[in-house]
Amino acid sequence: MRPFFKRTKGSLLFLILCLFVFSTTKIIAEADIVDQINALIETTTGKDNTDVPIIKYTKDASQERKEWTLMIYISADNDLRNFAIRNIKQMAKIGSNKHINIIVHLDIKLSGNKKVTKRYYIKENQILHLNADDPSSQRMDSGNPETLISFCRWGTSNFPAKHYGLILWNHGTGAINPNRGRIIKLSDLFKFNPLLNKVEVDRSIGFFDLLNATQMEDRGICWDDTTGNYLNDKDLDYALKTIKKEMLGGNNFSFVGFDACLMQMIEVANTVKNYSDIMIGSQEVILGTGWNYVEVLKPFQKGSLSTEAFAKHIVASYKTAYERITNDFTLSALRLEYIDLLEENIDAVACLLIECLKKQVNKSVKKAIATSRSKILCTHFDEPSFIDLHHFYLNLLATLKHFSLNNRSEEKMYKEALSKALMEGCNIIEELSLANVCGKNLSKAKGISIYFPPRRIYYSYRDLDFCKFNNWIVLLTQYLNV
Repeated sequence: MRPFFKRTKGSLLFLILCLFVFSTTKIIAEADIVDQINALIETTTGKDNTDVPIIKYTKDASQERKEWTLMIYISADNDLRNFAIRNIKQMAKIGSNKHINIIVHLDIKLSGNKKVTKRYYIKENQILHLNADDPSSQRMDSGNPETLISFCRWGTSNFPAKHYGLILWNHGTGAINPNRGRIIKLSDLFKFNPLLNKVEVDRSIGFFDLLNATQMEDRGICWDDTTGNYLNDKDLDYALKTIKKEMLGGNNFSFVGFDACLMQMIEVANTVKNYSDIMIGSQEVILGTGWNYVEVLKPFQKGSLSTEAFAKHIVASYKTAYERITNDFTLSALRLEYIDLLEENIDAVACLLIECLKKQVNKSVKKAIATSRSKILCTHFDEPSFIDLHHFYLNLLATLKHFSLNNRSEEKMYKEALSKALMEGCNIIEELSLANVCGKNLSKAKGISIYFPPRRIYYSYRDLDFCKFNNWIVLLTQYLNV
């Protein structure tokens, strides 16, 4: 094979010049998109240059029982460091009061590459640093479930409440635990559309294709840059189970929220349903700025909220924060009491489709399914294998007429059974969705996604508890192999 460049002095200089121009152009392009996004956010939320004092507090900070304790578990030992600081400042604009305690666990890397862990009690315009003299919590691992358990034990012991809300703040990868991955930079996910003066999700490459295209490593939720650990579904299940049993007296969290990308999926809800009444999260990727905590907490200045009212407000506040910035946003709150019904429905639909695939003529069933989940017709997200379940069901209802089976009487029976199951599934989704907001580009997203890859099943998916008791994984395997 001929070398692309001869090893001469002139060509080497030319190569260096080309590399310099390419890298400089890339840096400028990335800076442009970040600047454009920041400018849009500052226009809608106001620029925050306020210095909030952080006070080392050694006195007993325990509080009497309040209506709410909100626990925010911030994993910022990664590229989200500055966003974590911004969000904590937002919390301090409202602060704890007689209705609510706001406590934060922060894993972060300081200048000089020093990893630290800090636990804060957030007051109005003041942040109390409460673990400064606790040697056991100075340098913790946010990717270790024991750290999450420790935070909740500390929180529930010192800040008792009628309702507990837990927010997991970090990157997220939904139902998939990648073997290799990376921190997705803001500029990798979004592009600025000058015609709309908004940012849009860049759908030219899928989320996991982007992960696999780089050698940097990051993955899962609550990922820790220093240790390389993260919370997968089994870690999260273990942590939440322990917290419910040992700290909540067998009661559920009022809500578990994910201030992270892509987490609002049936496969994630399968884990959270056992430990929380409501789950709040996004089907789509989210901007690094995450939730606007000024808006999230504002109602508590006047009084308290019920669990459902608080969840609805969080979803509504997300729309307020982002509808003028992007058309690619989603956030929903799900009543987890309905998840078992939906899982049973998914299993029933999967079993019917499996039988239809076995009995199909000229691959008519596979073609109809492929059309129903296609990127053109079905709402999908930055990761194209994550599709909106409700929209997929509606598309299947429309394509049932194209099913052709080798037995006409059976064909009619299966079509009728599928039609009934799909309509029931749509009704369940509408019932479980307590609140749902979405941008114009995702207007048919109804609040919950499911994994449906177009070509192959990601290796980690089969290990999910959801797949152990649901024939959805059998359907995916059958569909991809016929």
